[in-house]
Amino acid sequence: MRQSFFNLPKEVASYAAALQRDGVVQIPNILCSDAVAKMEAELAQLPWDMAYVLKGEASKISVSDVMVMHPQRRGQFFADIAKEAAQKPYAFCYDSYMLITHYIKNSKPSSVFHQYVEQVCHPDMVEFMRQLTGNDSVIKADGQVSRYLAGHFLKSHDDNGAPSGQIRVAAYTISLSRIWNADWGGVLHMQHEDFSISRSIIPTFNTLTVFSVPQFHFVSQVANYCPVPRYSIVGWFRADK
Repeated sequence: MRQSFFNLPKEVASYAAALQRDGVVQIPNILCSDAVAKMEAELAQLPWDMAYVLKGEASKISVSDVMVMHPQRRGQFFADIAKEAAQKPYAFCYDSYMLITHYIKNSKPSSVFHQYVEQVCHPDMVEFMRQLTGNDSVIKADGQVSRYLAGHFLKSHDDNGAPSGQIRVAAYTISLSRIWNADWGGVLHMQHEDFSISRSIIPTFNTLTVFSVPQFHFVSQVANYCPVPRYSIVGWFRADK
């Protein structure tokens, strides 16, 4: 199988040096135009789940089930999620399409996102991950498509995979939103060890952002006046089998 999704840079050393120096690096135009156009066409039709934290547990519910809730019940549901976020150090609420889960289930083999899973783990891509991170133990990448709507958020965390048995070498995101304004929220904030902000990254269409982990970061809450969804692919470069 030929690698046909990614515009991998011919010269990786400068990006690798920036990642080593700054803990984060960005590479523009990472996806081929045909692949990203197909992704844009499919985004609205994905069978989204809403990922959230409630009663100390990370949970999911289909967005379709949320939409058929009685308005009063739905309002209370979101109020409970917000209350928990105010009280707990870590919480989140956003829509998710788990790429590996749907790939294993063979949910829709014709989907560009099904093909993405194969492409992101292609030997050429794995070699790029190794060169970029300087870590030859990287063997794969995982991922999910995320959709942040008004009110969605991701509180501060460091992406340490040890509790789940994962060896995460670096985290990555690929923005799939053609336009995004900083005052809409949804900004990725990197943090120092004292939780002060070291760098703020506004979603930029078709840009790969890679950052070393563990490293604290959060996504600011999307404003209630934001007119469009914030779409991205997010995941980790991993060394566990």
